[in-house]
Amino acid sequence: MLRRLALVLALSPLLLAASEKSPAQNCCESDDTSLSQKQITDLLDKTKPIQPPCCGHGLHIEGVIVSAISVNTKGHVTCVTVVSGHPLITWVAIDSIRRWKFRPYAVNRVKRNFCGRVSIHYEATEYGVKYEVIQANTIEDTQH
Repeated sequence: MLRRLALVLALSPLLLAASEKSPAQNCCESDDTSLSQKQITDLLDKTKPIQPPCCGHGLHIEGVIVSAISVNTKGHVTCVTVVSGHPLITWVAIDSIRRWKFRPYAVNRVKRNFCGRVSIHYEATEYGVKYEVIQANTIEDTQH
């Protein structure tokens, strides 16, 4: 009990900063093609591990993070913002997503930048963070 209290107190500045609400930025630029979560997941080529925040794995948190992303013609993520998710895990998820690699998206053999949303189900335990990219029909589905 005392150990958990010390952990919460140590993480409280991070929780306070992360919980400050600011509107989610839209990563889509005017020339980006907006894709569905299924299309984005189908183009996903390589993910990177989500490293737990300092002492965050001891809290045993689980949930879904929804992020807006933009990807260039080379398959590199150029923008990531959090739409929803637990404040302790969102920043490390953003760091992971920034390093993801996608296959190029092409229309009539012309590569295009694309944007949309990705949802990640995660579970942070004492052994690290396990996660999987999921497909949600709507943002509301991922918040339950």
